[in-house]
Amino acid sequence: MFRLLLTLLAAGLSILSFPPFHWHPLALVAAIPLIAALHGTSPAKALGLGLLFGLSLFAGTLNWLAFIFGPMAVLLFVMLALFPTFFAATLASLQKVAGTRTWFPFAVGIIWTGLEYFRSEWFTLRFPWITPGTGLPPGYLTPFIGVYGMSFIVVTGASALVMKRPKLGAALLTVAALATYLPRPKPSPQGPTIAAVQAEMVGFGSYLKLSRQAEGSIDAFVWPEYAVTPDVRENANQVEAIQKLLADTGARQLTLGSRTDHDDGSWSNTAVTLGLDGVLGTHDKNRPVHFFDDGEPGTEVPAFETPLGTISTTICFDNDYASIARRGTANGAELFLIPSMDAESWSARQHLQHAELARHRAAENGRWMVVASSSGLTQVIDPRGQRVSSLPLFDPGVLVARVDILSHRTIYNLVGWLIGPLCVVATAALLVFTSVLTRRQAKAGSVAE
Repeated sequence: MFRLLLTLLAAGLSILSFPPFHWHPLALVAAIPLIAALHGTSPAKALGLGLLFGLSLFAGTLNWLAFIFGPMAVLLFVMLALFPTFFAATLASLQKVAGTRTWFPFAVGIIWTGLEYFRSEWFTLRFPWITPGTGLPPGYLTPFIGVYGMSFIVVTGASALVMKRPKLGAALLTVAALATYLPRPKPSPQGPTIAAVQAEMVGFGSYLKLSRQAEGSIDAFVWPEYAVTPDVRENANQVEAIQKLLADTGARQLTLGSRTDHDDGSWSNTAVTLGLDGVLGTHDKNRPVHFFDDGEPGTEVPAFETPLGTISTTICFDNDYASIARRGTANGAELFLIPSMDAESWSARQHLQHAELARHRAAENGRWMVVASSSGLTQVIDPRGQRVSSLPLFDPGVLVARVDILSHRTIYNLVGWLIGPLCVVATAALLVFTSVLTRRQAKAGSVAE
């Protein structure tokens, strides 16, 4: 019973670290009761504890999935829960054959991070929400090791405390806390002024009208995902109206969500950037939303020249994944202008959870990001992952903010991103190691008998 209570405590602490609660510091300690519950238990019992933790965590944070998928949401909770279940069984199996050696806390952190990265970036139904790294706000370590590196530090620290290595555990969790919560300087951008429009499926004319309400000198506009469909490039009247908006306001470009129809009948969810002289660049959504008719996935993350500088226009769900923004930055993007869509019916909790992920992408890559979301959260994020400004959820409006054009690349963008893939490889090696030791011990036991 005590192990069950510890498992539920771990899930509860994790749930409270995410929106709408925002009790972020709990993400630093949430793994401690989970690993304590698994410490010294059998692999069979660990399976049940891991499943209980996963189901409680994902049903408690992602319950808004029921608004979208109905009863099918239960299957999604089970699928996501399989990863902490496998983590728990692997931890217990490794401890059974190897004991709690000096390196064991690091092995626990590797296994967690390897499974987290696989679930988030490589799995067929990849879904990078609700992890220890994203439960914390971006901090000083984010541009070095990203969210997966933060998950590794937090879980390794928790494991060290449980395995009676208090100095190591306290040191790791203290570093994570200081890196997250020490004050950071506020930016004073001197670059272009961007106007991001928030409105859900209001029609082309309404987006134009809202754009004209932007106050001050505007350099660029961003409209939400699916703002103009069918393909805006095929409608000369709409292109002309956009160019008139640019000419009247003195802006130099506008990025909006549209689509590309292909000869074979398929289509792509496309962000189109228009200037006074025509199309400046496009981006096809790389990560269409699972189970939605969201277009064929794109394969490239272009960064293209505009009057403002080199930009990338990754779309909505693209920015949930660490790999997409990283590739855009590596390709030369100096600024991200992001059309996004979160339907109002998906709940405020969904909107707030989703909005946090773009903050991590900005901090990992050291870039300003301007997100124009259909019903929120429309936001401007600085290169440290701090939300500079935002609009209230669900209310149509225009958010105007100044940003900077930046070209440096972070350590994370250069090499730090490898932490996740390396943990996947190391997890596979630990699984082989565990299997070999299990067989040897079983063989030795049979010989002794």
